[in-house]
Amino acid sequence: MAEVTSDIFLKVENLNSQVGNGKFRLKNISFELPGGEILAILGPSGSGKTVLLRTLAGLNKTESGAIIFGDERIEEYSPRERKVGFVFQNYAIFPHLDTKLNLGFPLYISGKKKKEVYETAIKAAEELDGLPNYLEIKPNELPEGMKQLIAFGREKLHDCRLLLLDEPLSQLDRKIHVEMRALLKRFIQELGKTTIVVFSDPEDALSVSEYLAILDDGKILQFGETFDVYKNPSNLKVMELTSRLGLNTIDVEIKDGNVLNKLKVNKEDGKYKLCFRPEEIAIKDEGFEVQTVDSHIYDSSHNLVECDFHGNPVRLLVHKNTPEKFNFIPTNPKYY
Repeated sequence: MAEVTSDIFLKVENLNSQVGNGKFRLKNISFELPGGEILAILGPSGSGKTVLLRTLAGLNKTESGAIIFGDERIEEYSPRERKVGFVFQNYAIFPHLDTKLNLGFPLYISGKKKKEVYETAIKAAEELDGLPNYLEIKPNELPEGMKQLIAFGREKLHDCRLLLLDEPLSQLDRKIHVEMRALLKRFIQELGKTTIVVFSDPEDALSVSEYLAILDDGKILQFGETFDVYKNPSNLKVMELTSRLGLNTIDVEIKDGNVLNKLKVNKEDGKYKLCFRPEEIAIKDEGFEVQTVDSHIYDSSHNLVECDFHGNPVRLLVHKNTPEKFNFIPTNPKYY
């Protein structure tokens, strides 16, 4: 676990919860999150990410364990008493209301007059690129990106202590996905709330968060500062889930601290899986020689190439001018 400062805002201790007939359970979830930080929950479909958010928000019952805001235990509180903002995966936008009322809905249900709600919503919309042009329009006429902006903007007007976002980028096409990801991080930072965001895409999770929790089958596999989790995955599953371009795994044998006569490693002799990410390599003459079998453009400067490595297929991210036959060394290899 990452080193925790004294200003812990959210503390979750041995949290257990079940859904429906009990076939799925959260199992002893524990972590500590400093105030104002962004935690990404990353895991495959069905791992329990949304269940965890709903349990923190009070929408699912806590069977055992503790949820502590500051020094206040809140697991028995109602959802309203917890003062948690929740942006659902489908935005929870009301189809019969225009953008102004959808944006200002937290004020509207608190009893504010429509004129005040409109004025505040218009001011909030001005802080979100493009949204002022859609204030009179109802949701069924809005682009997906604008619906997402409404969901983000509404939380600015929500009196919440903790902000939860469930797959906030999943409904967006690739064309605006990266742009909205940058806007999401800026929005959260400006809001200044302690925030937990659920993602299935490791690139999204790594780009947005300061802390990262890897969830699988209702259990946290690893929690810590995002960079530490990425660079030092505790097991093969964590490494797989944090690898945006996939993962290379090669069966090897370590003898006298040596792997394939190229890599030195401080591990006991035995059989292991050598694991490395496509992007974590260096082209070096003294490295492993490989032959490119297939190549795909990754960006303006790099290709993602499929190569033969000791009879095993590997995927490597290389500069576009790299020859078809070259030598490489993994820069952050792991052995499991």
